[in-house]
Amino acid sequence: MYSDVQKDDLKRRNADMSRVKPVEEDYGKPLTPERLDEMIQRVTGWALLNGAQRKITATEFRERVEPVAITLFPSILPVDVLRKAKSLQTSFQTLIYKVANDHEFMKECFSGLLSVDAFTKQLWDIYETVTNEGPAQEVSFTITRNDFMMESTEEDGAKQDCKQVEINTFAASGCGVANSMVDVHRYSLSLQDFPFEEEQLPENNSIDGLAQGLVKAWQLYKNKRAVILFVVEPCTPDHRWLERGVYRLDRSIKVIYRTFPQLIIQMSFGENRKLIVDGAEVAVVYYRYGYAPKHYPTDAEFKLRLGMERSRAIKCPTVAVHLAGCKKIQQVLAEPGVLERFIDDTDVIKDIRSTFVGLYRLDAKDSSKIITQAIQTPERFVLKPQREGGGNNLFGDDLRNYLEKIKESPERSAWTLMDRIQAKRHRNRLIRAGLGPECRNVVSELGIYGVHISTPSSVLENFESGYLIRTKSEEANEGGLCEGISCVDTPFLV
Repeated sequence: MYSDVQKDDLKRRNADMSRVKPVEEDYGKPLTPERLDEMIQRVTGWALLNGAQRKITATEFRERVEPVAITLFPSILPVDVLRKAKSLQTSFQTLIYKVANDHEFMKECFSGLLSVDAFTKQLWDIYETVTNEGPAQEVSFTITRNDFMMESTEEDGAKQDCKQVEINTFAASGCGVANSMVDVHRYSLSLQDFPFEEEQLPENNSIDGLAQGLVKAWQLYKNKRAVILFVVEPCTPDHRWLERGVYRLDRSIKVIYRTFPQLIIQMSFGENRKLIVDGAEVAVVYYRYGYAPKHYPTDAEFKLRLGMERSRAIKCPTVAVHLAGCKKIQQVLAEPGVLERFIDDTDVIKDIRSTFVGLYRLDAKDSSKIITQAIQTPERFVLKPQREGGGNNLFGDDLRNYLEKIKESPERSAWTLMDRIQAKRHRNRLIRAGLGPECRNVVSELGIYGVHISTPSSVLENFESGYLIRTKSEEANEGGLCEGISCVDTPFLV
């Protein structure tokens, strides 16, 4: 939702839309109005053909799809920015794993939060139970997506650097459509005879790498009859890409889909804490669901999560890694001297820290100063709770009003204040329902996927696995694909 100020700004921007130079000028050749409708039709058809699609739920048909929101052309990105973000992925994944296995650090980070955030407290209780009992499975398997936005480092915008938005350790979505978009944008450029080199639209191996992680985890379980369980919600087809990736690597592996309500009925336990679902032993639990409070309407869902966490199945992620991806952890890691607790290499520390923007706790003795600044200039900040899935953050007037409400309340401990990244603006055409194809000013978010598999004694896998670019109108705050705000994009490297 937009504030009144943002609505007025949006009207002004729409009125000035004709003054935005067409994105085609970036590629050196104008696109005539007569050609635009044909381009949109052909490119969206190509997107469907390549799997850049989403499931429609409001229909009597069980399987019906439409093109996912996309950009008509790839967005120009400096090659150094993509290279840096990809190069840091393994270091970030090592950092998250070490945080998740440092009980005292986690306890200190969450100490002021648990009394005011009931959902995080429930997850923490599961974590404490399993920690006290000792885990039944020593293998930790995580699929991550590290999200960045690009800021200009010089006034003319000639150079850019990536700044971290967040790292997702639970249900890192978008890999399927991201994988398919390279060919879509090569097609759109070719239709208009825009010249490009193949390496300027780099291949995206996200599905292959993430599926490789699932197969490796399944192999580590050492039971060829065991299955991979995808915990899903009905309306997200993203996991099907991963099932196809697994199938191509090893056709003997069976993947099953279950929702929380189905698991409450079908799940049981065998000897040695084996996880059994509908008679099948589960080797790997891959969560695509379970990251939001609305996914746990009753105590039964938390009991279900505890049961799976206590089982011998390999979890992606464990509840410890789930918690390690919280905004609170991100905020504490940005404090001076904290990275040094987990990383010895000073160059790696410097590179990771260069991606951070200001992150502020609201329950410290000196928090009143930053709270006052945020109330006076809310456009400079974002207010974030410990939530995933999009649509949870506060901006602008909403941020100001909520901070006024909680600034003297213990509830402020549940939130993290973050500097708003001043994202580099560029131009593109956003092809999505309810938005015309006019060329407009947009900003992009770059996500880097990766796989990390570890035991307490050794790192078994740690690699980067492709990227996702989401592009949205510059006036939009949130950037979720599922919410229909962002469009899937690819980088055009320069």
